[in-house]
Amino acid sequence: MKPASIRRASMDAIVAQAEREFPFECCGFIIGDDSVEEVRPITNIQNAMHAKEPAAFPRDARTAFLMEPKEHLAVMNEVDDRKLALRVVYHSHPDHDAYFSATDRAQACSFDPTEPDYPDTVYIVLSIRAGKFARAAAFAWDSNKKEFAETPLTIS
Repeated sequence: MKPASIRRASMDAIVAQAEREFPFECCGFIIGDDSVEEVRPITNIQNAMHAKEPAAFPRDARTAFLMEPKEHLAVMNEVDDRKLALRVVYHSHPDHDAYFSATDRAQACSFDPTEPDYPDTVYIVLSIRAGKFARAAAFAWDSNKKEFAETPLTIS
């Protein structure tokens, strides 16, 4: 299991997004390689889907996120085109702790429930309390345990 490390500018950007989008969950990616690291916020469409199909999407964006598909795909295409890595998937938990929920795991393993879609990607969850950043936690895939586990997060 690999530790997580992101740059201070990336952390500042995702915290600002999470505080700005409070009381709703924010989401996005951090892409890069050894020399570049870039934050790619993605629109959370959970509220729109909940309003459109409440039976299929019973939770709103205060407790769930759903990345806008075209924006998600555009980042994946950018990663491929620029030969970068999907380093981090992040989202916030408004007025809740920074933990990796069963829903988070299900989304991270959407193609195969026993393996993550992006096994080398770290997942960062931000706790935002009363609109202010409280804590961030990073989670990485533990291939031996076949589970996500909290891993140290270094901000450099």
